[in-house]
Amino acid sequence: MLLLFRCPVFSLYHDSDNRWLLAQWTGLQDSEASLAACAVIVQHTREISVTKLLCDSSQAIDGWSEISEWASTNYLPRLADLGICMIAWINARDWQTTEIITAFVEHSHKPYIATFAEGATAYEWLRNTHFICP
Repeated sequence: MLLLFRCPVFSLYHDSDNRWLLAQWTGLQDSEASLAACAVIVQHTREISVTKLLCDSSQAIDGWSEISEWASTNYLPRLADLGICMIAWINARDWQTTEIITAFVEHSHKPYIATFAEGATAYEWLRNTHFICP
């Protein structure tokens, strides 16, 4: 797995074996950090031909409450327009963050997003699910 970007609260990897990006959020997030991480994901989605994204928020706290509407109406559709068809999203252990993520995922029409309580299930689902992008 190739590290593409790292800062104290976010890392992005390219998993060339599975042909997807892995985004990992860690620790206390704020809207500025979350927006910056989303910009990094968009940048690398433009540069690398992938159709899947594994988002790991299991170690994250907060960060989405102020940008949830923007994420569902702008960020996620932009990823779909860039070729991302499927996202496996590992929920945060922080229940409030999980509720916020679940809400904006439910309001997103594209790409297809499935949420998971733990990483192994998300990994296997993303690895074994095949979806033809519209």
